[in-house]
Amino acid sequence: MNEKILGLDYGLKKVGLAIGDTETKIASPFKILEKSISIFNDLSKICQTQEITKIVLGVPVGLKGIKSEQYEQVIAFSDKLTQALGLEVIQQDENLSSTYAQRLLQGTKAKGKDDAVAAMIVLQSYFDGQL
Repeated sequence: MNEKILGLDYGLKKVGLAIGDTETKIASPFKILEKSISIFNDLSKICQTQEITKIVLGVPVGLKGIKSEQYEQVIAFSDKLTQALGLEVIQQDENLSSTYAQRLLQGTKAKGKDDAVAAMIVLQSYFDGQL
């Protein structure tokens, strides 16, 4: 059964989104949401219109496995996301995904899209781990 999955890169000010499916196992950047009080409503609408069945959330584990303050914020967001949307939320190591996204976009006209590309990298690593 083919499922559509939403990848999230949770940042200080924005949340990058990517979408992929279990048939092709290819993630694509989707959009960027500003963090606001309506973030869960916005994500709920996206999940409904895009027929999302689960979410893969990038978690900053750190190079030495140290759990930072940002890690704690992402875990708290993950818990709230599960409660608000009622969907399975899979936590995926996002180590260096934002840095990699910025390098991928260097010299392109896609400036400011790095959060969505980071979400794509997180979701694609999840798919690659499923092979």
